[in-house]
Amino acid sequence: MFNLWFQSNHPQEVSKMKPKIISDISNIAGYFNKFPPKFENIRIMFNTLKSKYWILGIADWKLFNCIDFLESYKNYIVRRIIIHAPPNIPADILMIREAIESDNLILTNDKLREYGNLFPSESWLESHRVSFDIFDGKFIIYIP
Repeated sequence: MFNLWFQSNHPQEVSKMKPKIISDISNIAGYFNKFPPKFENIRIMFNTLKSKYWILGIADWKLFNCIDFLESYKNYIVRRIIIHAPPNIPADILMIREAIESDNLILTNDKLREYGNLFPSESWLESHRVSFDIFDGKFIIYIP
């Protein structure tokens, strides 16, 4: 259902060679409740993970209005490195549905508890949610 909506510039060959990871861009930009959300966190994440993963970044619509370095952020959107969820649809729902349909990991520190009814089983989220830290300019992920 969402696969057509999520088409990006990534070549199909890349998605077959690398595992896909669905990234919660709003959560990454706002790491440790920073305000305004930091574009640098997004850049660090992409630069760290792009050699190992085909990254699908999904952001909440409202992030556009509050992120620092808006021009850099717009560049990622134009190049379809980041996809915005439509207004009034939480990016979390789109990330979860895409991850379930394609059986991929979700990169977020959000526990996603309010969406428990969307998961195929209780253990699904535990095995598919990848948490992260950003420390001294390094992006660290914790694979389940």
